Amino acid sequence: MVAYKTGAMIAGAFFAALAFIAPASADEDLRAEQARLAAHIQTHPTDYDATYRYVLVSTELRDYEAGIGALERVLMFNPNLGRARKELGFLYARLGAYEVSAQHLRKALGEGGLDPVQTAQIEAQLPDIEKRNESNRLYLRLHVGLRAQSNANFFPANNLFQVGGVGVASGQPRKSDINSFQLVQAAHDLDFENGRGDMLETRVTGYATQQFRLPEYSIALFSGSIGPRIFFAPDFYKGLSVKPYLTGAVAMLGSSNYLNTGGAGLNLRAQFAEDFWLEPGFEWRSLWVDPGRSFFGVSPYSTLSTLATGDVITGYFGGTYGIFNDIKLEGRVAYSHAGAGNAQQSSNQVDVQALLRLEVDPPLPIIPRKWTIAPYARFTQLAFEAANPLVNFGVARRDVAWIEGIMLDAPITATFGFTGNLEFARNDSNIPNFKTQNVSVTFGPTAKF
Repeated sequence: MVAYKTGAMIAGAFFAALAFIAPASADEDLRAEQARLAAHIQTHPTDYDATYRYVLVSTELRDYEAGIGALERVLMFNPNLGRARKELGFLYARLGAYEVSAQHLRKALGEGGLDPVQTAQIEAQLPDIEKRNESNRLYLRLHVGLRAQSNANFFPANNLFQVGGVGVASGQPRKSDINSFQLVQAAHDLDFENGRGDMLETRVTGYATQQFRLPEYSIALFSGSIGPRIFFAPDFYKGLSVKPYLTGAVAMLGSSNYLNTGGAGLNLRAQFAEDFWLEPGFEWRSLWVDPGRSFFGVSPYSTLSTLATGDVITGYFGGTYGIFNDIKLEGRVAYSHAGAGNAQQSSNQVDVQALLRLEVDPPLPIIPRKWTIAPYARFTQLAFEAANPLVNFGVARRDVAWIEGIMLDAPITATFGFTGNLEFARNDSNIPNFKTQNVSVTFGPTAKF
């Protein structure tokens, strides 16, 4: 109960931050500078540097209409300003006017007068903007690389186990390892073109690892979901939608089929601005877990596993909040109940996640996209409903896990880049079998299409 309260407190603190962190529009200095620049460019319409500064300040304040008005006024005096047309196209994209945005960006490229950096910025973002105008949209992301782990075999931190309540020292030490991995993510949106924005969303993920020293821990995962996103009263409020969906997954451990799942869910998305939305929902999944080899009618593999054949019901609440244009806070709180045939395999879990996404300028101006640095943290409380006699007759398992890490996403061109990740994971448990620590480092190239 204490751990559940801890998770609730963390969740409350996170969403209190969403509600009370002052947005950029409350920054009095920016407001004052915007007013001063507005008065200046009103009487000096050909002071382009002041206009571009006004557009930058307005963008920081999310006053996109003000920036658009200033740029369109400049283009009335000089329609051949490629930079002004480029900035105008990007501002229209922020407002969701992708067709108008693409027209301005294509015209900026066609007229010339842009330096190589400005040209690279348009060429990097124009394909994505043009794709938003299509009714049949496909997005692909590929990521391959290497991952090093300090505890690849998930051995207890103190090398102690309990068997039937008796402590046993392990004869095998924890083992570090390196694995290669491949990740493929595909997203397909089919616009119904009914004037409401309704669409069919399909998401597919494939992930596989190959352990160098511990091949029995190699995994392969294939998951997907499909469902229509339906917008409520788009003429009144276009940011409210609901999505019922079907979902499923297949996971391999080593060379064996370890886990199969199938189910359905429903989420509600309320988008209040370009970078502020909330998304509550729930999901049901039916699980089948490989019981493993049985000894005298008992399968230690299945009874010791965190997952067990049965059903899982999850309720969650997520959101994204743009503190500034280049700083976003993302979070998710979830509660899950896993019901299995035995109470010792049934559990309740609270999960709280938070990520701070910081966009920074790349080290070279010619790189067309900003880089992302994202520190993150995750808290998980797992409580089983009954003691497992194979481990301890009188103690039901209780785990509290913390994960802290930092991610770097470094695009180099419009399509290719690199992603790295440093993560520390710690699982504290009232049973020594499940006390673990692990440090992992991941790095490899990415491609987006």
